[in-house]
Amino acid sequence: MMTIKEWAAEYRLINETEWEDRRQRLPQEPVGQSVRAYFDLARLAQTLSGSADEPAELWPSRMAYYRELVGRWQRLAERQGHARQP
Repeated sequence: MMTIKEWAAEYRLINETEWEDRRQRLPQEPVGQSVRAYFDLARLAQTLSGSADEPAELWPSRMAYYRELVGRWQRLAERQGHARQP
């Protein structure tokens, strides 16, 4: 059986390996693929977190956050030359 310190060290090593992999892969990854990966991860996190239900009064702030996020992704795509022309 692993101690907490052993588990934490193993977990840290896995995270560092994944981080290095992403750091090397990201410059070659198309923006669209990055965006899909982000939303796939968000869906996974929502599934793992349990219920997606939330109080109705929180929905406007969540929508504002999503709009801000869309704007950030659009600006990133424009800077990298991947923006769709209207």
